[in-house]
Amino acid sequence: MGKLCNSHVAMVRSFVFFNILLLLSLKAYAQDEAGEGIYYTMVEAKLDPSKVRVLILENQNYFELPTEIASFFNLEMLSMKGNHISDLPSFISSLNLLHELNLSENLFSTWPKDLFKISSMRTLTITDNQLTTIPDSLLNLKHLFRLNVSHNKISSISSYIFKLKELNALNLSHNNLHTIPDGICLLNSLHYLYLSENEFDHIPSCVVDMVELSLLDVSRTNVVVLPHHMVKMKSLKLLNLRETKIHKAEVEKIKKEIPYVIIDN
Repeated sequence: MGKLCNSHVAMVRSFVFFNILLLLSLKAYAQDEAGEGIYYTMVEAKLDPSKVRVLILENQNYFELPTEIASFFNLEMLSMKGNHISDLPSFISSLNLLHELNLSENLFSTWPKDLFKISSMRTLTITDNQLTTIPDSLLNLKHLFRLNVSHNKISSISSYIFKLKELNALNLSHNNLHTIPDGICLLNSLHYLYLSENEFDHIPSCVVDMVELSLLDVSRTNVVVLPHHMVKMKSLKLLNLRETKIHKAEVEKIKKEIPYVIIDN
């Protein structure tokens, strides 16, 4: 029983991975310098712009980024979650140290063009907006490590994003994807792939060649069958099949084929 409970705890922790990225980052900063450089209001941040490393302006009724942010040259992480922003100013691309950006719960219906000029970007979170596609320009963020675009209206994905060789975690859940392109298998560094709450009914067979993948979530989709040779996925630890259309007998077969994988169904 203890082993089973531990397995489910591991599953839960992994499936909230994207929701705790910001907290983990803040913890790292706090441990590094006892929280120095972290600001939660513009009033405080403006007092000494050179010290601002982390700026969290969540749920503060902003309709655009404050222009003073342009002077925060040491800014590494910015969260504007829960505001009313629909575009980004051009000065955002001049923040050369910015590597983590959270634009969730805003009013983006199109991707802000200046976003793609932030060459230092490593973690981009832009959930709960009105985006409908993932554009070619995303490839400009060559060092992108984590991308979370869940809870949008995305129905198409540019093949260019499959050239993001450093991408480790990709969350496409809660969108309008009717197909998953085979090109996704080119993401050789991907460890975490979230595809839940979409409309597709099959997974590319080449997914079994994604040897680094440790988590695959296709829950609440129309998937009927999984690819053959799942045993090739030696790094796979967690597989979420909850509320799919995969027959129970097929799931049991998969469990025997890859007994080292925690399967949630």
